[in-house]
Amino acid sequence: MLRTFSTLFSIRTSSAVNRLIYYAQRLPLAGRAVKDTQYANLKGKKAIAVIAFLLQIVWGFVSKLAFLGLMVYLPAVVGNETLSQEDQLSLFLHIFLLLSFLVAGVASITVLETKREKYIAVKLMRMKPAAYMQASLGYRYFSYFIYYIPAMLLFASLLDVPFIQGIALAASVTLWRVFCEYLHLKLFQKTGNVLIKNTAVVWLAIGLGYAAAYAPIFLNWIPSGGKLLLLWPVTMVIAALGAIAAVRLARYADYRTAVDAAARRDDPLLDLGKMFSEANKMQVKSKDKDLDYTHSDGQTVPFNSREGYAYLHALFFARHRSLLSRPLWNRMAIIGAIGLIGVALSVTDPERASALAANWSKGMPWLIWIMNFLSIGEKACKALFYNCDLSLMRYSFYRNDADRHFRQRLYRICGLNLTLAGGMGAALTGFALTAGGVPTSELLLTWVCLVALSVFFSIHHLFLYYILQPYSTELNVKNPFFFLVNIAVSMAFVLALLLKADAAGLAIAIVTITAVYFVTAIILVKRWGPRTFRVK
Repeated sequence: MLRTFSTLFSIRTSSAVNRLIYYAQRLPLAGRAVKDTQYANLKGKKAIAVIAFLLQIVWGFVSKLAFLGLMVYLPAVVGNETLSQEDQLSLFLHIFLLLSFLVAGVASITVLETKREKYIAVKLMRMKPAAYMQASLGYRYFSYFIYYIPAMLLFASLLDVPFIQGIALAASVTLWRVFCEYLHLKLFQKTGNVLIKNTAVVWLAIGLGYAAAYAPIFLNWIPSGGKLLLLWPVTMVIAALGAIAAVRLARYADYRTAVDAAARRDDPLLDLGKMFSEANKMQVKSKDKDLDYTHSDGQTVPFNSREGYAYLHALFFARHRSLLSRPLWNRMAIIGAIGLIGVALSVTDPERASALAANWSKGMPWLIWIMNFLSIGEKACKALFYNCDLSLMRYSFYRNDADRHFRQRLYRICGLNLTLAGGMGAALTGFALTAGGVPTSELLLTWVCLVALSVFFSIHHLFLYYILQPYSTELNVKNPFFFLVNIAVSMAFVLALLLKADAAGLAIAIVTITAVYFVTAIILVKRWGPRTFRVK
């Protein structure tokens, strides 16, 4: 077991280290110090491997804190201050039960997961399938339990759950997931069906599960089913099921069939790479009707007065308008639904609407997360890469003019995101006017935050695209620094929630950061863009 785990650790860390070296070479300034000889520097790679392993551990703890905090604790507590702590605990456990037990039990299973590591270990390195699966599952759920303990103890203590019950909750969710792994494996053994590859079933479970988890918040209903997790008989039953499943998984005799079912799909030279590549490209492929639009008589007349990159981008956004208009209108539909729900809540439950309006300033930090979700900057960058830059990046004149087309694109993407900000502002204003109790100054600051955030995320996505260029020719994102920067930004968003800044302080901070980011992006893209903006 230890030898198998050591091999798995070597596969994971060597892949991560090689990728880290490759992308470190392409960083501004620091990249010049990373030479190709680093690939053969065994001592240096071991040091980097240790750092990568430590970062993986840190991310394990942070991800569990983020999940429990953002997806479970905050929805149960923020906006529900009028509820007793017992009712808040009921909401917390209800959301936790549905997301971590039911939804994850269907959609987050590793025993039959398609994974490139599985192909490399079993097919290329001839590792025994049973040894691989036992080591992989053992490490996953041992670390899963360890990562869950601090997060669960923190949020459980905020709701006055005893220490021992917090540990029991972490153990219960871990052992339940082990039990679900065994159920999926038995289903495959009996029927040959891999449930997690049934996209319709998985997304139906996710949709229904999340809807049922958060529905009580909007229906002013306090479910009590989640409190079953605190009953010791229930904990003992889950522990027994998980222990039995762990023994059965350890003794399972036909892992080869299960691994073969996944490894055939995981072959990077056959189906999986092609499937992911085609799926990614279909998302950003232009429509024939869009191309025909600019070939029609008179359709390019408005662009004739433009020259250079202004003309190029006018044609590009006209020929690929559906790639951006479709996500724009989808998001506007979501915003409209949010506005209608808010107005309906004000009419049907004025008391609850007034309570939400009274906490308007406390809820403003959530605008950061909302605008991050709504922004279409990343979608636009993918479309630009696949339909324009993938070919033009190969020419030095185009890379040298990175700052010029950066500005052209920034204005375009800002216009799209400002449209979303206007729609969100209108929806929130409609709720505020019907609910009452929201000061005019706070409503104006909300609009300021929305506008500034739309500009911030426009700059952020485009800046990372030009400086880190995370996309490969298959549109996969493999740049580790891209993930690290986004993790750091996400942690800043969490910090904004924890600090609970007032409306004025939050607006000033967002406007200031956006202005600084804009100036910094213009300068850095002009200086380093020609070197970093290239095909990888």
